Amino acid sequence: MITVSDNAVFALSNRYFSYVFHVSPEGLLEHRYYGLPLSAPLDAPVHHQGTQREMTSNFEGEPYYNLTDTPQEYPIFGRSDYRAPAFHARNADGNSIFTLLYKSHTIKADKPKLDGLPSARGGGSQTLIIILEDALWGLTAKLHYTVYEDYGVLARSVVFENNGTRDINLEHVYSTALDLPPGDYEALHLHGTWAREFNAERMALPHGRFVIGSARGTSSAAHSPFLAVIDATATETHGRVYGTALVYSGNFSISTEVNEFEDVRILAGINPFNFNWTLAAGERFTTPEALHVFTQNGLGGMSHIWHDFVRDKISPPAFRHLPRPTYLNTWEAAYFDVNEGKVLTLADKAATLGVDMLVLDDGWFKGRRDDTTSLGDWTADPSRFPSGIPALAAKIKAKGLKFGLWFEPEMVNPDSDLFRAHPDWILHVPGRKSSLGRHQLTLDLSRAEVRDYLFDAIDSLLSCGDIGYVKWDMNRAMTEVGSAAFPPSQQAEVPHRYLLGLYDLLSRITNKYPDILFENCASGGNRFDLGMLSYMAQNWTSDNCDPIARLDIIHGASLVFPLDVCAAYIGPSPNHQNGRVSSIHTRYDAGAFCAAKGVSLSEADIDANLPALQRLMSHAKDTATDMVGGHFDRLIKTRNEVCWQYTSRDGETVYLAYFHILAAPNLPFRRAHVRGLDPLAEYILTEDKTRHQGDALMHSGMALPYVATGQVKADMRYMAKGDFSSHVFIFKKVSP
Repeated sequence: MITVSDNAVFALSNRYFSYVFHVSPEGLLEHRYYGLPLSAPLDAPVHHQGTQREMTSNFEGEPYYNLTDTPQEYPIFGRSDYRAPAFHARNADGNSIFTLLYKSHTIKADKPKLDGLPSARGGGSQTLIIILEDALWGLTAKLHYTVYEDYGVLARSVVFENNGTRDINLEHVYSTALDLPPGDYEALHLHGTWAREFNAERMALPHGRFVIGSARGTSSAAHSPFLAVIDATATETHGRVYGTALVYSGNFSISTEVNEFEDVRILAGINPFNFNWTLAAGERFTTPEALHVFTQNGLGGMSHIWHDFVRDKISPPAFRHLPRPTYLNTWEAAYFDVNEGKVLTLADKAATLGVDMLVLDDGWFKGRRDDTTSLGDWTADPSRFPSGIPALAAKIKAKGLKFGLWFEPEMVNPDSDLFRAHPDWILHVPGRKSSLGRHQLTLDLSRAEVRDYLFDAIDSLLSCGDIGYVKWDMNRAMTEVGSAAFPPSQQAEVPHRYLLGLYDLLSRITNKYPDILFENCASGGNRFDLGMLSYMAQNWTSDNCDPIARLDIIHGASLVFPLDVCAAYIGPSPNHQNGRVSSIHTRYDAGAFCAAKGVSLSEADIDANLPALQRLMSHAKDTATDMVGGHFDRLIKTRNEVCWQYTSRDGETVYLAYFHILAAPNLPFRRAHVRGLDPLAEYILTEDKTRHQGDALMHSGMALPYVATGQVKADMRYMAKGDFSSHVFIFKKVSP
């Protein structure tokens, strides 16, 4: 997978792509090629030609060699390249001039782990480590490139080491730089906010810089840490796509830059805004991992690569292809008004519904009556849970159900025993009143004693052995980000040190309890990223459970994330976030392809819809095995229609979900062209036992239900009358 020529050309190749660069005579790494696999990648031509350009500078006086239009692997600033650099630092002389020249390289048989950071697992992989050095300051940068035999993903990260005698202040330490040749490109990214996550926006790639990122302390719903540069003509099934994503959960930046010569540069890594890291003599710093995907098979081809890789190399291996339990969550049933008797009653409701698990959400710990108090005091409220949580979990288990529990460990209310005992344990700055978010302050996870307290509190509950699921919530962005544990010169390090502390805490807990299913939540999708998914097998996609809103949210999330890691439940109608009224079936269908499904309704709503809920939860359990490890395709996406396809991992069952948003009279007939079927096989539609040839479903298409108020033909398939209707087809394969 990795080959090196005698003249220092490096090629990383598998059946998905080739990636080629070389060492220039000046000692810089120059990028050559990234695209479809080449038969002889070491012979990939060099397309960049040095020439005289006015108003440019030549690197160290080399004729015709300026870095402004030279494609590079890890560019620096101030040495004739005026684009945004991958690396920028301040040395003891007060200037920011460094030169990182090739020194040596090694090839590892697998993939080294990153210090203190989540990263994709190895296996069937090779890693090239290129060592660059600035000899004047004794700084080395080790560029890690990992290529996999069976995945179209290139993993990159950088390790800096200060082998000199004086401090170096790191300011820009991007994990990756990718220089692409001129072309007609567009950018695709995912923006949003609370309850409106993962909105896919596609736009022409502008001249200058286009930057997405976060300075909120979390990866955030404002911008997902993912960006794709794509051919302007790319579709779901055709066109070149270069996708980039970060395995990181904090302040990040991903940018594109088109310079005056139409060259394109992609940078991804820690956000340089409000970041500085003092790299003392003898110390090292590791960047988060960046992942690249290339395909010529359009956005769907990119998603298939991401999905396989995330479930196999990112998500916790204990839950790979493991069906998720169905559940009843107590939140909409009781909100904060929970007690042992009510929870046991809800457990009986859960058993009647036929779900696998009861989840006790917020409100169970000491003094917690609303969201103004008690976060941080992780012991059961003695007046409402006199037997304690372990005893309650055992009672739930005795009813034949699994038991799950909600935590929000990273936060503290000012009205809490923890804050009164340790007011310095929060992120804060001297002399300033701390801002509140949802009546909360953020605990300083850069401090070991804070992490130890949280580990002990959580461990004391999980150690009972009867808790099978944890929902890990986080409900505010960071403000006044400072730590009493570090001197003034290191305060800009605190956001990243917080993440290192969070990852340390998560590692300790999930390593001790590898069989507990952890669900990541941050007011929905405010920290839905590959870093968190490295520890937690699923993510609460959004607090907005309205099915029509969920169509856009799942559409955007599915560009990167497999639906294996997505959770959805049937919530109330009218919806709490937008007031929309929808049927219980459409509320279920919008999340039908998410691996984790459940119910969160009042007891009155459960009783009023009990037969329908029982049928839907039975369907969820019957299809649970199919909904992990399968193949997801986006077939139709307009303002008024959505059609998705999900094919089981064994290819034996094909699901087609069609959603019609607003009804209208006298509409045209619609059909969906199914993908990836066996053209010679027949597929039986389970609802009417009709047989359909695989090639006909793909090339001629499947007739979709007709939208009409006058449903007059007995032999015609109609959508439910009115707005917000849905229909799910299920096909069973018959071998040819």
